[in-house]
Amino acid sequence: MRISKLCPAAVLALATASAGPIFVSSYNAAVTFTDGLNSTTMAMAYDGANYWSVSGGGTIGTRLAEYSGAGALLSSFSPGLDFRSVFTNGSGSVFAREYANSTIYQMTAPGVFSPLLTLSGGSLDNQSSVVLDTAGTSYIAMTEGSVSRWDLSGTYLGSLALSAFGAGDENSYPQNRGIAAAGGYYLTYVNGLLSAWDPNTGARVDQTTLNGGGSSFDSNFSLSFANGMVWVVDEAGGTWRGYDVGLGSAAPPVGQVPEPGTLALLASGFGLLAAYRFRRR
Repeated sequence: MRISKLCPAAVLALATASAGPIFVSSYNAAVTFTDGLNSTTMAMAYDGANYWSVSGGGTIGTRLAEYSGAGALLSSFSPGLDFRSVFTNGSGSVFAREYANSTIYQMTAPGVFSPLLTLSGGSLDNQSSVVLDTAGTSYIAMTEGSVSRWDLSGTYLGSLALSAFGAGDENSYPQNRGIAAAGGYYLTYVNGLLSAWDPNTGARVDQTTLNGGGSSFDSNFSLSFANGMVWVVDEAGGTWRGYDVGLGSAAPPVGQVPEPGTLALLASGFGLLAAYRFRRR
């Protein structure tokens, strides 16, 4: 395990990302630590004390890792899910979505997940990451530049096209199925470039470079927002990098999220083996 604190964000004039209304031109990682999983890494979440990362590619084997707030690996688990996302409200509850499944799961004990609700209606891609928006009022998922939304009971609310999505390698798999939410924006990532999108109009508001941000298969799966930072992994078993891009905490106000069934859903947006394991099946 390694963890390091790096220098503040560097303001660099890069052709691929210019200073705009949200970001400076580029950011260095504020925190780094070693990934505790050895298959394709999906996402990172933070429960207010510890970090959690997940992997996909199958339901068998170690798919969930727990880290201290300082990034030390504490435990690993085999919960039997083929993860595509993990997210939390930062106050103790961890939630997830798995491959080709419309169910949102809640972790009821370390490494144990139970079904919470089902997203119904609309079109949910088998591979898409599902998280909550910044306010914690709807679930969101993206595929190929189209963002779908569901309310907290799982009812479909409609979709939003991201305008001019697809620049460069943006609309290639797996980055075209990943999304995070923070600061009132939707976030997407491709090969070191982070974009922020207006959730009402679908316009790209700004873009920045995450210095050292990975461009591997794992990297483009791993976009997450946790503990006030954007997270990207280099590769499975490599380095997680957390970037403070000034979007603050992703936790929704306490009491904003109602209770589906008998379980209290308090969550916020967060934001896999070899590539052939993850082609659309």
